[in-house]
Amino acid sequence: MFDVPGEPEFTAIVPGGGIEEGESVEETAVREAREETGLTVEAVRVVGVVENPGSQEPDFFVQAATTEEVPDTWEHEIPGQDREPGYVVVCRWVPVSPEVELWGLRGAFVQALVRERVVAYVTRQGPTGLDLLTIEPDIEAGTQVPAGRLDPRESPEQGLAREVEEETGITGVSIVRRLADADEFERLYGAGAHRSHAFHAEVADGGPDEWEHRVGGSGADEGLVYRCRWVRLDKCPPLWGDADPLVEKLRRSITES
Repeated sequence: MFDVPGEPEFTAIVPGGGIEEGESVEETAVREAREETGLTVEAVRVVGVVENPGSQEPDFFVQAATTEEVPDTWEHEIPGQDREPGYVVVCRWVPVSPEVELWGLRGAFVQALVRERVVAYVTRQGPTGLDLLTIEPDIEAGTQVPAGRLDPRESPEQGLAREVEEETGITGVSIVRRLADADEFERLYGAGAHRSHAFHAEVADGGPDEWEHRVGGSGADEGLVYRCRWVRLDKCPPLWGDADPLVEKLRRSITES
Protein backbone atom coordinates (compact mmCIF):
# COMPACT_ATOMS: atom_id res chain seq x y z
CA MET A 1 0.00 0.00 0.00
CA PHE A 2 1.05 3.64 -0.26
CA ASP A 3 0.39 6.99 1.42
CA VAL A 4 0.44 10.46 -0.09
CA PRO A 5 2.56 12.62 2.24
CA GLY A 6 0.73 15.68 3.55
CA GLU A 7 -2.65 14.30 2.46
CA PRO A 8 -4.10 12.42 5.46
CA GLU A 9 -7.26 11.52 3.52
CA PHE A 10 -5.12 9.58 1.03
CA THR A 11 -3.49 6.85 3.10
CA ALA A 12 -3.45 3.04 2.98
CA ILE A 13 -4.09 2.97 -0.77
CA VAL A 14 -3.51 -0.19 -2.77
CA PRO A 15 -2.71 0.14 -6.49
CA GLY A 16 -5.64 0.34 -8.86
CA GLY A 17 -7.02 2.08 -11.91
CA GLY A 18 -8.93 1.81 -15.15
CA ILE A 19 -8.50 -0.95 -17.70
CA GLU A 20 -7.01 0.42 -20.88
CA GLU A 21 -8.18 -0.65 -24.33
CA GLY A 22 -6.81 -4.04 -25.27
CA GLU A 23 -5.72 -4.89 -21.71
CA SER A 24 -6.80 -7.89 -19.71
CA VAL A 25 -7.71 -7.51 -16.04
CA GLU A 26 -4.44 -9.19 -15.07
CA GLU A 27 -2.38 -6.94 -17.33
CA THR A 28 -3.99 -3.87 -15.79
CA ALA A 29 -3.13 -5.08 -12.29
CA VAL A 30 0.52 -5.56 -13.27
CA ARG A 31 0.72 -2.13 -14.95
CA GLU A 32 -1.00 -0.26 -12.09
CA ALA A 33 1.28 -1.83 -9.50
CA ARG A 34 4.33 -0.79 -11.50
CA GLU A 35 3.10 2.77 -12.12
CA GLU A 36 1.93 3.47 -8.57
CA THR A 37 4.59 1.65 -6.53
CA GLY A 38 7.42 0.76 -8.92
CA LEU A 39 6.99 -2.95 -8.17
CA THR A 40 7.25 -5.72 -10.72
CA VAL A 41 4.46 -8.18 -9.94
CA GLU A 42 2.59 -11.06 -11.51
CA ALA A 43 -1.15 -11.53 -11.25
CA VAL A 44 -2.17 -14.54 -9.17
CA ARG A 45 -5.97 -14.60 -9.35
CA VAL A 46 -9.11 -12.50 -9.42
CA VAL A 47 -10.49 -12.60 -5.87
CA GLY A 48 -13.68 -10.63 -6.42
CA VAL A 49 -15.87 -8.68 -8.84
CA VAL A 50 -18.25 -5.84 -7.89
CA GLU A 51 -20.65 -3.98 -10.14
CA ASN A 52 -19.75 -0.29 -10.46
CA PRO A 53 -22.87 1.94 -10.87
CA GLY A 54 -20.70 4.71 -12.34
CA SER A 55 -19.23 2.54 -15.08
CA GLN A 56 -20.32 0.08 -17.72
CA GLU A 57 -17.63 -2.29 -16.48
CA PRO A 58 -17.43 -3.93 -13.03
CA ASP A 59 -14.55 -3.45 -10.61
CA PHE A 60 -12.14 -6.39 -10.47
CA PHE A 61 -10.09 -7.17 -7.38
CA VAL A 62 -6.85 -9.00 -8.21
CA GLN A 63 -4.28 -10.67 -6.01
CA ALA A 64 -0.73 -10.21 -7.26
CA ALA A 65 2.68 -11.29 -6.00
CA THR A 66 6.06 -9.60 -6.26
CA THR A 67 8.71 -11.18 -8.44
CA GLU A 68 11.69 -9.59 -6.67
CA GLU A 69 13.02 -8.74 -3.23
CA VAL A 70 11.84 -5.32 -2.03
CA PRO A 71 12.38 -3.29 1.17
CA ASP A 72 9.78 -2.82 3.90
CA THR A 73 9.26 0.84 2.95
CA TRP A 74 10.33 2.99 -0.02
CA GLU A 75 9.45 6.14 -1.91
CA HIS A 76 8.14 6.14 -5.48
CA GLU A 77 7.32 8.92 -7.90
CA ILE A 78 4.03 8.45 -9.71
CA PRO A 79 4.36 10.04 -13.15
CA GLY A 80 2.07 12.91 -14.11
CA GLN A 81 -0.78 12.50 -16.60
CA ASP A 82 -2.78 14.91 -18.76
CA ARG A 83 -0.60 17.88 -17.80
CA GLU A 84 -0.95 17.03 -14.10
CA PRO A 85 2.41 16.94 -12.29
CA GLY A 86 3.75 13.74 -10.80
CA TYR A 87 4.05 13.24 -7.06
CA VAL A 88 5.95 11.11 -4.58
CA VAL A 89 4.23 8.48 -2.45
CA VAL A 90 5.52 6.43 0.46
CA CYS A 91 5.02 2.69 -0.08
CA ARG A 92 4.93 0.14 2.74
CA TRP A 93 4.00 -3.42 3.58
CA VAL A 94 1.51 -4.34 6.31
CA PRO A 95 0.46 -7.80 7.52
CA VAL A 96 -2.59 -9.20 5.75
CA SER A 97 -5.54 -9.56 8.10
CA PRO A 98 -9.33 -9.14 7.90
CA GLU A 99 -8.99 -6.06 10.13
CA VAL A 100 -6.66 -4.09 7.86
CA GLU A 101 -8.26 -0.82 6.73
CA LEU A 102 -7.66 0.35 3.15
CA TRP A 103 -8.57 3.53 1.32
CA GLY A 104 -12.03 3.68 -0.23
CA LEU A 105 -13.59 0.38 -1.16
CA ARG A 106 -10.33 -1.30 -2.04
CA GLY A 107 -10.39 -3.53 1.03
CA ALA A 108 -13.62 -5.24 -0.03
CA PHE A 109 -11.95 -8.62 -0.61
CA VAL A 110 -8.94 -8.45 1.71
CA GLN A 111 -10.31 -11.48 3.60
CA ALA A 112 -9.64 -13.55 0.47
CA LEU A 113 -5.92 -12.80 0.82
CA VAL A 114 -5.58 -14.39 4.26
CA ARG A 115 -3.63 -17.53 3.48
CA GLU A 116 -5.16 -20.83 4.51
CA ARG A 117 -3.23 -23.43 6.47
CA VAL A 118 -2.69 -27.16 6.17
CA VAL A 119 -2.03 -29.63 9.00
CA ALA A 120 -0.39 -32.99 8.22
CA TYR A 121 -1.05 -36.18 10.19
CA VAL A 122 1.51 -38.44 8.50
CA THR A 123 1.68 -42.14 9.39
CA ARG A 124 3.96 -45.04 8.56
CA GLN A 125 3.79 -48.73 9.31
CA GLY A 126 6.13 -49.21 12.25
CA PRO A 127 7.43 -52.49 13.69
CA THR A 128 4.66 -52.62 16.32
CA GLY A 129 1.85 -50.69 14.63
CA LEU A 130 1.16 -47.34 13.02
CA ASP A 131 3.50 -44.45 13.86
CA LEU A 132 2.68 -40.74 13.65
CA LEU A 133 5.21 -38.17 12.45
CA THR A 134 5.82 -35.39 15.01
CA ILE A 135 8.10 -32.37 15.31
CA GLU A 136 9.41 -30.41 18.27
CA PRO A 137 10.48 -26.87 17.32
CA ASP A 138 11.65 -26.22 20.90
CA ILE A 139 10.92 -27.25 24.48
CA GLU A 140 8.32 -24.54 25.06
CA ALA A 141 6.42 -25.29 21.82
CA GLY A 142 6.18 -28.97 22.70
CA THR A 143 5.18 -31.75 20.33
CA GLN A 144 3.38 -30.85 17.10
CA VAL A 145 2.71 -32.26 13.64
CA PRO A 146 3.90 -30.54 10.44
CA ALA A 147 1.71 -27.56 9.51
CA GLY A 148 1.96 -24.28 7.67
CA ARG A 149 0.33 -21.73 5.40
CA LEU A 150 -0.40 -22.36 1.75
CA ASP A 151 1.49 -20.48 -0.94
CA PRO A 152 -0.38 -18.67 -3.74
CA ARG A 153 -1.84 -21.08 -6.34
CA GLU A 154 -1.08 -24.03 -4.01
CA SER A 155 -3.73 -26.61 -3.20
CA PRO A 156 -3.93 -28.04 0.35
CA GLU A 157 -2.57 -31.33 -0.99
CA GLN A 158 0.43 -29.63 -2.59
CA GLY A 159 1.01 -27.52 0.51
CA LEU A 160 0.99 -30.60 2.73
CA ALA A 161 3.74 -32.31 0.75
CA ARG A 162 5.83 -29.11 0.75
CA GLU A 163 5.40 -28.45 4.48
CA VAL A 164 6.29 -32.02 5.42
CA GLU A 165 9.44 -31.87 3.30
CA GLU A 166 10.47 -28.41 4.58
CA GLU A 167 9.91 -29.25 8.25
CA THR A 168 11.11 -32.87 8.36
CA GLY A 169 12.95 -33.66 5.12
CA ILE A 170 10.54 -36.49 4.33
CA THR A 171 9.38 -36.79 0.73
CA GLY A 172 6.99 -39.08 -1.09
CA VAL A 173 3.96 -38.61 1.16
CA SER A 174 0.58 -39.53 -0.30
CA ILE A 175 -2.82 -38.28 0.85
CA VAL A 176 -5.08 -40.93 2.38
CA ARG A 177 -8.09 -38.81 3.35
CA ARG A 178 -9.16 -35.41 4.56
CA LEU A 179 -9.53 -35.45 8.34
CA ALA A 180 -11.20 -32.05 8.71
CA ASP A 181 -12.18 -29.22 6.39
CA ALA A 182 -11.83 -25.61 7.51
CA ASP A 183 -15.28 -25.47 9.10
CA GLU A 184 -14.80 -28.66 11.14
CA PHE A 185 -11.30 -27.58 12.16
CA GLU A 186 -12.71 -24.31 13.52
CA ARG A 187 -15.44 -26.19 15.39
CA LEU A 188 -12.85 -28.47 17.03
CA TYR A 189 -10.18 -25.88 17.88
CA GLY A 190 -11.91 -22.49 17.70
CA ALA A 191 -11.36 -19.68 15.22
CA GLY A 192 -7.73 -19.02 14.33
CA ALA A 193 -5.88 -16.50 12.25
CA HIS A 194 -5.97 -18.87 9.26
CA ARG A 195 -8.60 -21.32 8.06
CA SER A 196 -7.04 -24.75 8.39
CA HIS A 197 -7.40 -28.05 6.54
CA ALA A 198 -6.23 -31.32 8.13
CA PHE A 199 -5.26 -34.45 6.20
CA HIS A 200 -4.14 -37.97 6.94
CA ALA A 201 -1.17 -38.85 4.73
CA GLU A 202 1.16 -41.82 4.68
CA VAL A 203 4.69 -42.59 3.61
CA ALA A 204 6.29 -45.93 2.80
CA ASP A 205 9.80 -45.08 4.01
CA GLY A 206 9.86 -42.78 7.02
CA GLY A 207 13.58 -42.99 7.72
CA PRO A 208 14.94 -43.40 11.25
CA ASP A 209 12.83 -43.26 14.39
CA GLU A 210 14.28 -39.89 15.41
CA TRP A 211 16.43 -37.20 13.77
CA GLU A 212 17.13 -33.48 13.61
CA HIS A 213 16.26 -31.40 10.55
CA ARG A 214 17.02 -27.81 9.54
CA VAL A 215 13.82 -26.22 8.23
CA GLY A 216 13.83 -25.16 4.59
CA GLY A 217 11.57 -22.87 2.61
CA SER A 218 11.08 -19.16 3.18
CA GLY A 219 8.83 -19.01 6.24
CA ALA A 220 9.49 -17.57 9.68
CA ASP A 221 10.97 -20.90 10.86
CA GLU A 222 13.47 -21.18 7.99
CA GLY A 223 16.86 -22.30 9.30
CA LEU A 224 15.58 -23.51 12.68
CA VAL A 225 16.45 -27.05 13.69
CA TYR A 226 13.49 -29.28 14.54
CA ARG A 227 13.61 -32.56 16.42
CA CYS A 228 11.60 -35.04 14.35
CA ARG A 229 10.43 -38.41 15.54
CA TRP A 230 7.91 -41.16 14.96
CA VAL A 231 5.62 -41.96 17.88
CA ARG A 232 3.14 -44.79 18.25
CA LEU A 233 -0.25 -43.50 17.10
CA ASP A 234 -2.01 -45.24 19.99
CA LYS A 235 0.42 -43.61 22.45
CA CYS A 236 0.55 -40.14 20.89
CA PRO A 237 1.59 -37.42 23.36
CA PRO A 238 -0.42 -34.18 23.61
CA LEU A 239 -0.06 -32.00 20.52
CA TRP A 240 0.34 -28.26 20.97
CA GLY A 241 0.09 -28.95 24.71
CA ASP A 242 -3.29 -30.67 24.71
CA ALA A 243 -5.09 -33.86 23.73
CA ASP A 244 -5.74 -33.66 20.01
CA PRO A 245 -9.23 -34.56 18.77
CA LEU A 246 -8.02 -35.30 15.25
CA VAL A 247 -5.59 -37.93 16.54
CA GLU A 248 -8.58 -39.73 18.03
CA LYS A 249 -10.52 -39.29 14.78
CA LEU A 250 -7.54 -40.70 12.88
CA ARG A 251 -7.38 -43.74 15.17
CA ARG A 252 -11.11 -44.39 14.69
CA SER A 253 -10.96 -43.99 10.89
CA ILE A 254 -8.08 -46.47 10.64
CA THR A 255 -9.86 -48.98 12.89
CA GLU A 256 -13.09 -48.68 10.91
CA SER A 257 -11.34 -49.10 7.58
